[in-house]
Amino acid sequence: MKIKPIKNDEDHIAAKEQIKRLLLADSSQSTRDDIDVLATLIETYERNTIVSKSPSPIEAIRFRMSQSGLTPKELEPFIGKRARVSEVLSGTRKLSIDMIRALHAGLGIPYEALLQKETPNTLEAIDLSQPLIKKLADIGIELSSKNIGQFLMDAFGKSYSPALNRKTRTQRASGKTDSTALLLWQAVVLSKARQETTIGDFDESEINEGFLADFAKLSGHPKGPLRAVNELSKKGITLVIVPLLPGTFLDGAIMLMDGVRPVIGLTIRHDRIDNFWFTLLHELSHLAKDLEVLRGENQVIFDELDLDSDDEIEKRADELAKVSLISPIHDQTLSNSYASTTDIRSISEKEGLHISIVAGRWQRDHGNYKKFSKLIERNSVREMLIA
Repeated sequence: MKIKPIKNDEDHIAAKEQIKRLLLADSSQSTRDDIDVLATLIETYERNTIVSKSPSPIEAIRFRMSQSGLTPKELEPFIGKRARVSEVLSGTRKLSIDMIRALHAGLGIPYEALLQKETPNTLEAIDLSQPLIKKLADIGIELSSKNIGQFLMDAFGKSYSPALNRKTRTQRASGKTDSTALLLWQAVVLSKARQETTIGDFDESEINEGFLADFAKLSGHPKGPLRAVNELSKKGITLVIVPLLPGTFLDGAIMLMDGVRPVIGLTIRHDRIDNFWFTLLHELSHLAKDLEVLRGENQVIFDELDLDSDDEIEKRADELAKVSLISPIHDQTLSNSYASTTDIRSISEKEGLHISIVAGRWQRDHGNYKKFSKLIERNSVREMLIA
């Protein structure tokens, strides 16, 4: 079935009708995936555009219990055995699609309430899946339900702890992104950033379009990514590399540690020189243009740059990163579908850029990733930056 982004009220209504039809359909994995995607899209749209007063699933169930004088035992036909009912009511077990159907059909609880994402009321209530635990262990972070709360408090700062259902200004991320994994990825970024000291102090007036254009020239150096880390440290900005966690698909993000020090997190999920530099310039563009957004409470900008975005600050960051890397005077050459290796090399030399950046720009503009593929340097950034 076709699932569209939700951009307005009509899309929102259509998506809710679509999810109701799916809930009455078969219980195949494909159907469950479609329900999950639609629920995420609806939740994101409502969080960003609607002041929602819908109860959480647990609140909705408890309200119906109170209204109808039901005991936990009387929920067993809809949820399962006593232990499972207890887990659902305590928030330690999520509702399955079958439970949602049964509760709606048997007790008349609205789908909208049952599909609301439950927000943990304590840091310790965050659900840690085994794939997440394993991946975190692989990168040196040993987490369990016993120490997750302390880890998050240490990462975000005791006076600046994360709201578990926080609204970010922009989340250019897949509809299937796991919000818990996203929170943990950000926490790892901040945790690693706290272990680093910067050479200089951050001065927002120094991060402007001129700085971005000059900074891009570092790509021409054989060890450009390492020099980038050092130059950013001189500006009071910390750059941290944290691999993707299961359920996330990010290229990077930018945030302020304790609301003050800029921290850029990159995943290097595409280990290409051109991708590294575009992602880094994109995050720096946010810092140059959207600092007041980042200063908002618990704000972070997540970026999955394979996705198109209608968000104005995302489009602006894309464009500023693009012109910072390659001057618009070369647009005519780059728009030529018959451009030659000599053309690409000429722009690289004139701009003092790594040739991968110019070749990668032509590839993206033309949607052709075969031509100039030999000019793209791969599998060097991660090795260079991850000790």
